Amino acid sequence: MLDWDDLKTFLAIARHGSLSAAARALKVSQTTMGRRLDHLHGRAGAVLLERTPSGFRLTATGSAILGEVERMEDAALSLERTISGEDRRLEGIVRVTSVDALAAHVLTRGLPTLHALHPGIIIEFITDNRALSLARREADIAVRLGRFQAHETVVRKVGEMAFAVYASRSYLEESGIPDLASGATGHRIVRVQDDLLDTPDARWFADRTAGTRPVLLANNRDVQLRGVLAGLGIGHLPRYLAEGHPSLVRVGEPPHLTREIWMGVHQDSRHAPRIVAVQNAISGAIEQSRALLQPP
Repeated sequence: MLDWDDLKTFLAIARHGSLSAAARALKVSQTTMGRRLDHLHGRAGAVLLERTPSGFRLTATGSAILGEVERMEDAALSLERTISGEDRRLEGIVRVTSVDALAAHVLTRGLPTLHALHPGIIIEFITDNRALSLARREADIAVRLGRFQAHETVVRKVGEMAFAVYASRSYLEESGIPDLASGATGHRIVRVQDDLLDTPDARWFADRTAGTRPVLLANNRDVQLRGVLAGLGIGHLPRYLAEGHPSLVRVGEPPHLTREIWMGVHQDSRHAPRIVAVQNAISGAIEQSRALLQPP
């Protein structure tokens, strides 16, 4: 008989295709994941996942049971969310997913007040550009740049964030002021990596820098900021990150891009006191940072 831990191992490897990625998803070591796979096949009496040069793939038997195991997962997660939603304690871990810079520079501002009111609540920030699933309990609360639609998720707008194009004074002295209206021809840029080029701020910047060449690609906003500060090129940055650096100059004429900040929670856990307390802390931090997020 397979138990639920065996089935979680099966799903993780089937979805991620490798022991290392599956291990990260389940927060165990790769060695542990390998032992779990061997245990799974021993308990099942059949090979469900086979190793190939490009990673693991389902065998015919694995494919036959995948749908049933996913339905079992849905039922187990629904049970967990129901129990969690009825937990009236103001203590325990609350997992919040958000982009790294926003979590570091804005959301953490609400933590001292939260801790003073509810010292038993522990925040786990998962800073990731991926949209983690609230239904699968990859996170309890999601804070994202822009409206998002998710099954059985309650969302609300909690703020706005302004962007602008910046360059260091040394770069402008060397290369001149870029003409964003004509594609900033001949200039160098610092931008996001290719997998984020379809985001609103990346598209806005790409439309105005068609004549440039990238010199630094980074999905981390702080890394982009450091690249612009070092004079590598011009960059499109959140104003709350850039405005405090006197060596940076804002280039280009308004209007600049503004993105909305939205917060979501699964409907099964939206009334849990610790979830409500953390949502209030996040909303308070964003409100406290309003002038920073949208400078005049």
